[in-house]
Formats: sequence, C-alpha cells, structure tokens
Amino acid sequence: MGSLVIAGFGLLALAAFGLILVGAYRHSRTLVVSGGMLLLLLVIAWIVGPRGAARLGNAVAWTDRSPHTVRLVPVAPDVQLEVLDWGGAGPPLVFLSGLQDVAHGFDDFAPRFTDQYHVVGITRRGYGASSQPPSGYDVGSRVADLRAVLDSLQLQRVALVGHSIAGDELTGFAAAYPDRVSALVYLDAAYDHSDIAALLAGGPPPARMTASDSASPGSVQAFLLRNYGMRIPEAQLRAIGRYAPGGHLIGDVTPPVIDSLMLAGVGHPDYAAVQAPALVIDAVIDSMPNVFPAWRAFDSTTYATAIRFTEALQAWASSRRQQVRRELRGAQFLELHGANHYVFDSNTKEVTAAELERNLKNCSSGWGDCDYQKLTPQQTQKVATADRLRNFTACRDGDEACDYEKLTPSETKALADAEHKRNYAACVHGYDYCDLSRLTPAEADAIPSSR
Repeated sequence: MGSLVIAGFGLLALAAFGLILVGAYRHSRTLVVSGGMLLLLLVIAWIVGPRGAARLGNAVAWTDRSPHTVRLVPVAPDVQLEVLDWGGAGPPLVFLSGLQDVAHGFDDFAPRFTDQYHVVGITRRGYGASSQPPSGYDVGSRVADLRAVLDSLQLQRVALVGHSIAGDELTGFAAAYPDRVSALVYLDAAYDHSDIAALLAGGPPPARMTASDSASPGSVQAFLLRNYGMRIPEAQLRAIGRYAPGGHLIGDVTPPVIDSLMLAGVGHPDYAAVQAPALVIDAVIDSMPNVFPAWRAFDSTTYATAIRFTEALQAWASSRRQQVRRELRGAQFLELHGANHYVFDSNTKEVTAAELERNLKNCSSGWGDCDYQKLTPQQTQKVATADRLRNFTACRDGDEACDYEKLTPSETKALADAEHKRNYAACVHGYDYCDLSRLTPAEADAIPSSR
C-alpha cells in the first residue's frame, strides 16, 4: 500500500551532529531507514505524545510522569507554541530543544533545577504540539516567537539553555535583547550550522529498522540507543511521531519541508554581539564509535565511509569551536570527550555540575546573574574572598565601583599607605596632583633635593 516517509533527522550520537534517519514503513512489516536529505542535527524523530496519542486512539495507555504542566501560548495569528512548566523557585531557566526535538526531551533533565530555578521548556513552531504554519522558521522569526512566549509568561529576564540548533536562537535572542538575558548555556549548540547539510551528505547509510524495532515507542527508543547511543525520553518520541492504534510507529508529526526551512534559515551566529555570560558545553568526538556505536555490524564499505565521515565531522566541529572561542567573549567552556550529542543525558552529572558551578563563577566575578542563596557554605566563602579582593582592587585603582565601607581595617590602612606613597612620588616628580599638605616633615624637606 505504498510507503510513508519518516523525516527524522538529527545528529547521530556525537558531539555535534550526525546524520539521521529517513524511514519508509512498508507493509512487509519492515521499516527501512534510508538516508534522506540529512537535515542537520538533533536526532531522530517520530512519535506522538499524549495529545497525539489521544487523537489517534492509541490503544496503549501511557502517562507522562514528568512533573510539568502543559499549555499552548499564542505567538502570532493562528500560531501557538507548547510550553512546559516544571515549576520551581528562583529566577527563570528556559530550555530550548534542537531540530526535530521538543521540550519533552528535557523531561528527565529539567526537574533537576527546580530547587533553584523556575524551569520552563518551549517547543518551537513546526514540532510536537506546536502549530505548523507554512513559514516563520528562520532564526529571526524563531527569536520573535521566543520573545512572544516570554512576554506572555511575564518573564522579563531569563537564563536560556539551548540544545543543538537552539544555539542559534540563544545567540540571536541575546544579541537582539541583551537586557532580557541573564545567562546562556549552550548544550553542544554553539556552532555555525550554515554548512552542516553538505557535511552530513557524506555520511554512511542509516541503520535498518525492523518491524520489531518500530513496534512501540519503547522499541524505537531502544533502537536509537543501540544504533546511535542516544536515549531519547519516551515523551519526546511520542510527541514527534505518529503511532497506529496498536502502538506501531507509522510516521512523523513534522513534515520534511519544515526541517528544510529550518536549515535554510539558520544564518550565521553573531557571537560578538552577545553581552550575557555564557557557558558552552561541547561533546567532542574522539573516534568513529562515538558516532556509530553499532559499527561492528558495518560491512567494509560502510565502515570506510563512517571513518571518513567521522574525520570530516571532527575537523568541522573543531573549527567551529575555535570560532566560538574567538568571538564569544568571556564565555566559560567545558569539553566532554566521547560524549553524546545529547550531553545532558550522556553526561548528566557533568552538565548539571557545570550549570551549578556557573553560578559560583558568576558570583565570584561579579556578574549580575548570581544567586547567593544557591551557594554552599564553602562557595559562599570563596565568593566573599573574591568580592573583597575585587572591591579592594577597585578602591586601590580609584574605580567608582569601590565601596570603602566594605574594606577591613588592614585593607583601609594598606590603601592609605599606597595613596601616601603615590602622593609622595607625585611631589618628587613635580606632578600637578601633588598635595604638599599630606607630606610628613621629613618628606617635605626631601622634596627640593629630589627634584
């Protein structure tokens, strides 16, 4: 009865991107996954989600157990975006997903931060439960959508966390609305994606999916983990694909043209325009198995292609990382070697620790995005020491940021001694700012003979 194309594209289990799968469901009870146009990052795609499952009459009962609420927020005429709210106390922390992904991809990760932040996730237009208008997939439009959601939620200043292609939105929004961004966290996302499609075209053919592999969301999840090393939350798989009433994968929620429009509209990120403090976490590919965990099943031709593709991908990613280090001023960088493109899943502890450490560094350096209540006693001591040193330096240098009331008696004496020495030197050299009245008698007597 023909075939159904499943346009799931994304970054294979690597640190930055890899090709993805395009599948055709055949009534021979096999799902053949063949290379498609290789749209950019973010893996795979397919499934429905509670709302879609209800529409399809999916016979398999399933409950999304992630502790969030779900709402649709209007951003333009006839366009609504899905917003997940995990709650929490503290400043807003907003998660943005990658290509072909949805906010449910953070179902397991986002709740880790609700004790310190008010955590929200947004599904961009074209994906999951969000609207699928025919246009508006360029970076500028996506930035406008993000602003509309934040306005609707009355979130005036936020920390943005973006995975994969969402890095383009982070950079664009921070450049356009610097006063609304307290911090940026790039989860394998700080790359110029403008030429990724051509690179991905050189990859080996995707893995072949059998009928049992596509029999249920859990089966699809296992297939992706086995072949690409990516553990995609079931809620995401249900949100980005369509299943038959019996639970069998039959198609993709998002049509391929939307992926194409996304890639066509990526542009070039202007990192130099970003003023907010940024944390860049990169998954660095060390070897071909990082990208293709199932490499042992490759024939000789596929193996050779995988090697060439991995080498090209490594070179591409390395050059892009160097670009970010040159242009994104003041950013903090963390490279996770051998990590999966979904770094927040493959390296959850390191990514979580880096995010919490970001607060310590911001407090220590005087960045505005600092929450002292989140610091441990040891971190509070470190920050207090850094703050005293920063204030002492400001007072010593005559900076207007100096707060003399915060100086200790010994610091006050040290500054007074330093100022006295500067004044004496000025008088010795005949500088206009010499104040003779502040010299000791011995110093005053020494001035004429010193000139």
